[in-house]
Amino acid sequence: MRKFTNLQTDLLRTFVTVVDLGNYTETGQLLGRTQPAISLQIKRLEELAGVKLIEAKGKSIELTDSGQSLIGYAREIVRLNDSAVAKLQQAHMSGTLRVGLPTDYAISYFQQIIARFALANPDVNLSISCNRSKQLLSSLHTDKLDLAIAITDQMPAPYVSLYWSERPVWVCSRDFELDPDKPIPLIAHQEGCVYRKSMIDTLNSENRDWRIYFESPGIAALQNAVLDGMGVTALTKKTLLPGMRMLTPREGFPQLSNLHIGLFYKHVKASDAALQLIEEVTDGVKAITTPTLRGA
Repeated sequence: MRKFTNLQTDLLRTFVTVVDLGNYTETGQLLGRTQPAISLQIKRLEELAGVKLIEAKGKSIELTDSGQSLIGYAREIVRLNDSAVAKLQQAHMSGTLRVGLPTDYAISYFQQIIARFALANPDVNLSISCNRSKQLLSSLHTDKLDLAIAITDQMPAPYVSLYWSERPVWVCSRDFELDPDKPIPLIAHQEGCVYRKSMIDTLNSENRDWRIYFESPGIAALQNAVLDGMGVTALTKKTLLPGMRMLTPREGFPQLSNLHIGLFYKHVKASDAALQLIEEVTDGVKAITTPTLRGA
């Protein structure tokens, strides 16, 4: 008969909080325990899991590979626990909720989820910021956002609850013709964009000449530049428009690497309203794709 191991919610909460805050002392202050008590809880969780989860690196901490595997599940378990308690206690949703959405991804689906949430919770003051993913994640790390949907080229990543992968494709206008004697004219987001990096890395690996012909922070401007025949860019299939065509390896455009779109938040900072919106976004993502529960 299979032996079941129960990972206690209070131990998982301590684990998530240590990861979110980055140290044991602040975790103890927040959870009302001493620093030695927090250390003992992490040790107990490691004993139950049968693996090392956290390693000390000077004054900072780092997750082991096993810790990386657990943190996403731990974040989800604690979130579900707190969401269940809020619903049972009929918690009133109020306060300000700061949400970040990426300008470098198709966000209309998430806007619809947020709009439904706003109608159902009129006492929640929503503040929605649209920016490039790099800036959104920076704002989340510095507590200027409560949750964010953002793109990254590497997973796992700090504060990610779930993520899914998409492979961008090379596109140009239907009538665009590439001049073989000139560098490839690239249409791109500004420096720091993962699409831009993927295009440049791929072309460099093939020793192809390129130049940035047009750049803009917004995806609509890039789409229009493609349709106007200004050059070539990389888009996910959700953001292709009529009048565009995909370029193939046969035309000299190798397959691009996967990008990862994730839902990011710090559980220790999450209000009841944030947890409810996170639940609705999570349900929406699971309905349209196969997300991965991973973590920091």
